[in-house]
Parts: sequence; C-alpha cells; structure tokens
Amino acid sequence: MTVTSDFYDWNERITALFEASGNRAVSENLFKVISSRVLIESFIVFQYHKAGIPEILYENLNNMDHQKNLKSYLEGPYLLDPFYQHFAEGNIQGLLRLQDIAPDHFLKSDYYRSYYKVSGLRDEVNIFIPLSDQSAITLALGRKAGRRGFGKKELAILQDMMPVLNSICRKQWQNSGAKAAQGNIRFIQALETFGTSYLSAKESEVLHLLLMGHSAKSTAGRMGISPGTVKVHRNNIYAKLDISSQTELFSLFIGALAHMTGDGSEDPLIAYHQ
Repeated sequence: MTVTSDFYDWNERITALFEASGNRAVSENLFKVISSRVLIESFIVFQYHKAGIPEILYENLNNMDHQKNLKSYLEGPYLLDPFYQHFAEGNIQGLLRLQDIAPDHFLKSDYYRSYYKVSGLRDEVNIFIPLSDQSAITLALGRKAGRRGFGKKELAILQDMMPVLNSICRKQWQNSGAKAAQGNIRFIQALETFGTSYLSAKESEVLHLLLMGHSAKSTAGRMGISPGTVKVHRNNIYAKLDISSQTELFSLFIGALAHMTGDGSEDPLIAYHQ
C-alpha cells in the first residue's frame, strides 16, 4: 500500500497538534491542521462564558485596525454577534456558518457595518466545543472579502474533523472554565434593561430584536404581531429616545454601555443622560 504525501502531511500535522497539547503552540497548530484541508485566512479562538466576557485565547490578525476592532468588540458589541447570541441561547455545540444563523437584515445592521465589515471577512464558520454547560471553546474560521464563501464540501470536511478538534480543545482548555470574569452579567443585564425606563415592555422587545439585525418582518414573526405593529413600535421607540434612525439607536446603545454603572440592572440610559 502506498501512502500518499498528502495523507502523510496530514498525519504529521495531527502529531504536532497533539504534541503541542498543554502549551501555547496548540492554537497555532490547530490553525495549521484546519487550514491544510480548508482555506481559512482568519483564525480566532474564543472562550465563551455564560457568566463572563468572552476571552480571546488566540488570534492571527496581523492588521492593527482589525486587532483594535476585536478589542472594541469585547467592550459590549459582542452581545449583538449572531454567533454569541447562538451560544447565549444555550446552543453550545456544533458547526455553524454565519449566513445560516444571522438575522435577515444582519448585513444592513449597524453592528455589521461598525464591527463585522471592518474585519474584512467575506464569510465565517464557528465551531463550538462545550467545556461545560456554562462555557465553550469557539473556533472562528474566517475567509476574507474577494474569496468565495465556505461550500458544502468544505463544511463536510470540517464536520469530519470534529472528533479531533473536540478532543484537543477539551484537553487543552477543560480546566479554564472557572476563570470567567463576572463582567458579562453586567452587559447581559444592560442589554435587557436598555431603554426600559423610557419604553413599554413590547417596545423594549422590538428594540432588542432591531439591534440584533432583525427586519420588521422577522421581528413580527418572533413576537407574533404584524409587521405594521412593529413599525408603529419602532416609530414610538425613536420618538421616546429622541433619535431618528437605526444608526442613532446603535450609537446610543454603545454609548450607554460605555457609561454604565453598577451591575447593569438599571437602564444604562439613566447614567448616560446624567
């Protein structure tokens, strides 16, 4: 039997990956193993926590602007990230492509324009590997603008890699789940209370869905109301918050997070307007 050079190279990379287990080189070797089979240009290893702000365990971003953008992302906007939202809703295992989980107006959202588009990515796949019911390792695989998106064949290859990825990530980071900082609870509560001192319960629910990138139609479907009613709520939100656009709503949300005090249980707009 003749062993192909491609198969030999793959085994060499797998060997290097397991030999790196327990030290910082494991993330670089993870990137090498995955990129040897599927084209990826951006690779970030997050640890998501239910009770803590996401941690960046590794990133290969060479562009300073992209690194600054990632740092800003951790200051609150990550709450609107479709991948983080998926995790927060209790789905902490599996392989997901951005277009399969993003809200219908995600590409028109200010989160997309202000953060995601700045990253220069064309497409993204996240691999969720649970460490516990409160924490997961997330491998964020990106492909830059100008490239085609991830295809079905590539997704199938990544799915086939899951046993190896699950094993190495759990071995590497299984005991790090207890390190979660409590700051995330403040941000989650602030998202839930944002605008509540000015808005009705229904208006607050519409506000949250619009911030995440849902259209009036999608928001209506989630809430069980008509798109026309959503638009009425949206107009009331704009009037009560003294804004006139989705862009101003997003800016107000980010500004309120920056001025937040306490544990987030109080509407951050109260501190913002003081």
